Amino acid sequence: MTTRQWVAKFMLMNKWVFICGFIITTLATLTNLIFPFLNGKIVNIAFYDKDMTAFLNVSLIYAGILFVHQFVVTTLNNLIQSQLMTGFVFDIRRALFKKILHKKGKDLSGMYSGDMISRMNNDTTDIGNLVFQNGLWAYSNFLHILFAVCFMFYYNLLLGVLTVVLVPIMFFTSKHFKKKSQNIRKEISKEQGKRSSYLFEIVKNWQEIKILNARKQVTKFYLRKTTAIHKMNVMSGKIDVTAERVNSFLMLIAQLVIFATCAYFIVNGQMQLGVFVAAVSYFNMAVNYFSSINGKMMDAGKQLVSVQRVVDILNEDEEDYKDNHPPKQIKEGMIEFTNVTFGYTEDKPVLNGFTLRIDAGSTIGIVGKSGAGKTSMANLLYNLYNVDGGELLIDGTNVNAYNLHSLRSQVGMVHQETILYDHTLRYNLSFTNNNDHDDALLEALKKAALYDVYLTLPNGLDTLLGTDGQELSGGQKQRLAIARILVKNPKILIFDEATSFLDSQNEALIRNMLRDMSKDRTVIIIAHRFSTIRCCDKIAVLADGVVAGFDTHDVLIRSNETYIHLFREQHIGDEAYEPVGYL
Repeated sequence: MTTRQWVAKFMLMNKWVFICGFIITTLATLTNLIFPFLNGKIVNIAFYDKDMTAFLNVSLIYAGILFVHQFVVTTLNNLIQSQLMTGFVFDIRRALFKKILHKKGKDLSGMYSGDMISRMNNDTTDIGNLVFQNGLWAYSNFLHILFAVCFMFYYNLLLGVLTVVLVPIMFFTSKHFKKKSQNIRKEISKEQGKRSSYLFEIVKNWQEIKILNARKQVTKFYLRKTTAIHKMNVMSGKIDVTAERVNSFLMLIAQLVIFATCAYFIVNGQMQLGVFVAAVSYFNMAVNYFSSINGKMMDAGKQLVSVQRVVDILNEDEEDYKDNHPPKQIKEGMIEFTNVTFGYTEDKPVLNGFTLRIDAGSTIGIVGKSGAGKTSMANLLYNLYNVDGGELLIDGTNVNAYNLHSLRSQVGMVHQETILYDHTLRYNLSFTNNNDHDDALLEALKKAALYDVYLTLPNGLDTLLGTDGQELSGGQKQRLAIARILVKNPKILIFDEATSFLDSQNEALIRNMLRDMSKDRTVIIIAHRFSTIRCCDKIAVLADGVVAGFDTHDVLIRSNETYIHLFREQHIGDEAYEPVGYL
């Protein structure tokens, strides 16, 4: 969809309020246009007709229209525009938020978090301002200019011609500066998004920055980004100031021409004083409202950048959830990768001819160096990314044929880095399932060896965990992530480096949990620690995007060079160093 089509779509969602807004705006404009005409009438009656009754009657009409304009029409106009702004921006943010959640994995992986926040907050507000402050206001301003010019022709043909000639000159001047400003604002918005992402990373990782004593380097990098944005803002400001000064000069020249023309007609007895007062008021109205349009056009140039940034996201491809497909149950959990090729970029495949069969109900370990494709393989099971070649089957059905809601409800993953939300324990356990049954949540906590921790919490399941679960230790966070998966109860369970940050005691505890959780499930354990995966049914060894070996630990340690090399890198190649207490 084009930018205009998207804006029109959101406007149609609030069409009746929009219609009321245009009607009230039109009434407010027309009532305001009557005042110069009545002023001229009052002056002519006072100076030429000397009719007190007519003077009072016209003055009462003026006062009545002024009252209606100020206390009825303007109030309604402000209320409707406020309602429109709120509903319009809400609809855009809702659509943008849904779009971000439905973006394809490859698009999400290249997304700057700060840039997305900027688009969600600042850019959507700019769109609202564009439609209302620069839309309805521009409509009102054009009506003022149109009727003001008509009144100028009504009073004097030459004054009308001069107004028509002078106003477009200022219009095209403003258009020239608008294009320059728009290009710079687009680049500023892009750089501000990158800076916001950087700030987000700094705030999140402040402890590491202090430990590494990297304050100077971080500050230097931030100032470099800020300085670049500052320079662009200065350049944009120069353009705005230049545009404003040029337009002011042109308006001054235009006013002098109109005043001189009116003076000529008055001196020669061809124009009454009331007509002069009204004509000058209408010309000033045209000039002032055109000046407002000029300013709005400069703002619109900046806001159109925001519109495009939002539309760019809304026009991106999104995941096909196949909601028209009936949910398919994963009954067995057998997984087959057949000659799968996949890469995050076209020129650099991560998996290349990847073939692996995982039997239903088995527990499989995955090992390999960083970049070998371990996590990528797991992400394909979620259908976060589509394979570039080959085929991935679950229970004999291509993963692309599954309803995504159904698939992802039956595949669970515990990541290396636990993600917790600044909310209650209940929310962190059940937000994916909307499972509010306390018994199920408590049972999951018991299986994850967190029940003792739960008993110490002041408000039980309704205890706030704080930002990123700051009230919990690293091991407790990891066990909470496991409890969350237990609540989900998936048929296929993936552990992606789930024990890499834990001490030996917590690792042993989680290994025991894995043993209990593997019953009636297909379990995939991705790990660098061989103590975690040694007693899996089989272990797949990944190297350069292919399976370099697939067998038990005892077989691989005797026959697979890649596995032996990985094993020895942990200084446990000799039996004397082999850890004990496996699954």
